[in-house]
Amino acid sequence: MIILKNFLKITLLSISLISSAVVTAKTITVVDEQGRPFIDAVISVAAAAVEESSPSAPPQQPAIMDQVNRQFEPTMLVIEQGQTVVFPNSDNIRHHVYSFSQPKPFEIKLYAGDSVPPVQFDKSGIVVLGCNIHDSMLGFIYVKDSNPSWQTNQNGQAEITTAHGEILIWHPDLSVNHLERLPYALTGGDEPVTITLPRVAQLETSKRVFGSSKFKRQ
Repeated sequence: MIILKNFLKITLLSISLISSAVVTAKTITVVDEQGRPFIDAVISVAAAAVEESSPSAPPQQPAIMDQVNRQFEPTMLVIEQGQTVVFPNSDNIRHHVYSFSQPKPFEIKLYAGDSVPPVQFDKSGIVVLGCNIHDSMLGFIYVKDSNPSWQTNQNGQAEITTAHGEILIWHPDLSVNHLERLPYALTGGDEPVTITLPRVAQLETSKRVFGSSKFKRQ
């Protein structure tokens, strides 16, 4: 009888531990004031809301930012800090890819095809991409830090694994400079949450040129 009672106690304890380890997902929907979804928005946990942890090793497989029909494909790419990105050119014209962004200023001068070396993004942050030949081309690389993050789907929804605390929301249409991350405080519980944010009208892309040793604006 004693053995049976001990067995039952151990079993109940195991069930309790397993239950406490289950993380309940919380559905977040991000829309604008007209109810249109923010597709591919990035939701991340604010640094103050998580315990410090060592960043994991980045994937060895490079991410791909293609160029198709004079557009970056995908428009928004989310990668791990330290990961490399390849920039194949699938168009039948040459492109000149560049970025002025602080996490990774770089340029890949006029090229075609996929014979260019990968670019490593070793700092977290938001990198805005352009083409020095085609001003209408605009792309974004979101370099994640070690904090948990998720990307919304075509309906502006993401299943996140934190029920409370501050989150940060990024989408290029949330600010004129494309870089702002807006804070939002989640309350407890796993009920779905809809977050309504203003969609900012974007300014016309300005012409940019390169100097011999550093990027310049004109």
